[in-house]
Amino acid sequence: MTVEKEVEERNPKSVLAVDLGIRWIATTVNSNNPKPKFYDKELRRVKGHYFYLRRSLALKKAYKTIKKIGNKERRVVNDILHKISRAIVNEALENDSMIVLGKLRGIRKNGKGRKFKRKLNNGFPYHRLSQFIEYKARWVGIKVIKISERNTSKTCHRCGHRGLRVGSLFKCPHCGYVCNADYNGAMNMLKRATGYMPIAGAGRALCPGLDTALNPVG
Repeated sequence: MTVEKEVEERNPKSVLAVDLGIRWIATTVNSNNPKPKFYDKELRRVKGHYFYLRRSLALKKAYKTIKKIGNKERRVVNDILHKISRAIVNEALENDSMIVLGKLRGIRKNGKGRKFKRKLNNGFPYHRLSQFIEYKARWVGIKVIKISERNTSKTCHRCGHRGLRVGSLFKCPHCGYVCNADYNGAMNMLKRATGYMPIAGAGRALCPGLDTALNPVG
């Protein structure tokens, strides 16, 4: 059954940037508050569990069982994704934010390492999560835009120079800044997205707290 309703789009007063990744399926940063939120370790555990279970069953040639657990995995994963997307939309509602998502093209090309590629090929559900966030947001009148993620994981959000990702950390050899790599990506998404905000006065974006968000202390 399809349900439709007319929704008046809200006037955003801030930006909520959402960075999608492997270590954390989603990391958010709001222009009202530079402190990041991380979602959700449980999804990595579930995907890893079913990956090794399928591989074990394949060795036993238990193909009917593999199909059954595939259906169960999808239900479990969808439940987690609905909870994550609902939490992100609620965060946007609480802060009168528009939501910024990355265009997911090229994510396979950018990933390096066997573990990274195995998780992608195992169906890490970026597109599903993005779709869940988008339709939940639009249902309550929250504006959603999509922007390019190109180089957001490689650029230092503090100085703008190219840096290095080492495990879960981002390190900038130019300014010496070190932070969580997913946080760095989310901050770059936020900086890139602010150009989409409505303009007021002398060309300033309507982003309360943005100067603090883009230049956090410490």
